[in-house]
Amino acid sequence: MKIKLMAPHDRDENSIASAETFKIQRVSLPLLAVLTPTGHIVTIVDETFAPDDVDEDVDLVGITVMTDLARRAYHLADRYRQRGVKVVMGGIHPTVLPGEALQHADSVVVGEAEEVWAQLVSDPASGQMQRLYRVGKTTDLKGMPQPRWDLYPRPIYKGYTPFAFGVETSRGCPYDCEFCSISQVMGRGYRSHPVSEVIAEIESVDFPYLFFVDDSLGLNRAAAKKLFTKMIPFRKMGVGQGTVSLAQDLELLRLMRRSGCRALLIGFESVQKEIQNGMKKIKNLRVDFSEAMPRFHGEGIAVLGAFIFGFDHENKDVFDQTLEFSMKYSLDGVQLRILTPFPGTRLYTRLLKEGRLLAPDWWLHGYLSKALLFQPKGMTADELLDGFDRLKRQIYSFGAITKRFFDMSLWKWTAVGARLYTGFNLATRKRYLKSLSDAQQFAESPD
Repeated sequence: MKIKLMAPHDRDENSIASAETFKIQRVSLPLLAVLTPTGHIVTIVDETFAPDDVDEDVDLVGITVMTDLARRAYHLADRYRQRGVKVVMGGIHPTVLPGEALQHADSVVVGEAEEVWAQLVSDPASGQMQRLYRVGKTTDLKGMPQPRWDLYPRPIYKGYTPFAFGVETSRGCPYDCEFCSISQVMGRGYRSHPVSEVIAEIESVDFPYLFFVDDSLGLNRAAAKKLFTKMIPFRKMGVGQGTVSLAQDLELLRLMRRSGCRALLIGFESVQKEIQNGMKKIKNLRVDFSEAMPRFHGEGIAVLGAFIFGFDHENKDVFDQTLEFSMKYSLDGVQLRILTPFPGTRLYTRLLKEGRLLAPDWWLHGYLSKALLFQPKGMTADELLDGFDRLKRQIYSFGAITKRFFDMSLWKWTAVGARLYTGFNLATRKRYLKSLSDAQQFAESPD
């Protein structure tokens, strides 16, 4: 049987994963490839690299689906099924909305697919393909085989920032953020991939740039320190995503830096204290933002700060305060988003109950997750959108980019560091300024 594993993408330049900002190899598709029983031919398509060819000769298509790409995924799935090709969907969106996904697929996996993939591939041959494959437990990361990276597309890459090889050291997140749906698929338990197996995987791939795909890198401090210590001789450059709490452990930061980790995506979410106090992952910190930034920079680690706007108790002063924070602490990059009510989250359920969702099934109607999809409470819709657009212009003006460059982060004063900083900021500037002219920033009310 010919099997195609694919990740849809809308090819939108305004996406954080656009061709000019990040290109990261996904771990999930190569992992399913290696778990596929022998006797099948497997190919991988990631539309971040190139669009899919739906006319290819294939018997089974497996599609991983994120909510803001569901419309594209459904379009592709419908075209394959019109040709008589079997389609199975998995990932966060089908897990939280399996009934919707089944309108476009022959089967849906609810949960982590590794546990049922071999059975799912074998069932079509015997005519026993199930509509739903519900995974009753989370995947044990110990003993997982090394992903089939040889199947991943390797195009010539000419973006601003280098192409990165995805590495998974853990799964799950112990925090319970109202706006996050990760726990629906990965669970609240934090599972570490054995360090020896992660090291073996890194050693097996001749690639200079790594991206740690963990949702919360380094929460298991002992395992993280062991991992980064063993990575020191490899001389690879790494980027990951974690919480502000990493700044509490200077020994860990130093090991990360020595291992080649150059940057972290940190979810600050909001600079306003009332919002921070409502988030479990922030309110119990033993280090506040003003202490954390000098620690990250002092250890030579760049920080891409992520901020979300539109929380209920947030007021319009948040935009000026975010600008002030970003400039004062010389954030190496800034990711700005409007709060998104993703299905499967407590935020979505609450806003739906309160009658504040403007388009309950927004992902089916062409709205991007960057749009304002609900009626805000702490400020008017105009104040939120105008402040958001103004902040994008200010943060990514040439003057602001230049000023943030000339700080005490020594990593920027290398050829690689300067290239990464300049490349990321120019790419993000282009993406954000283009988005200012995009339509559909504000969803239409269903009535």
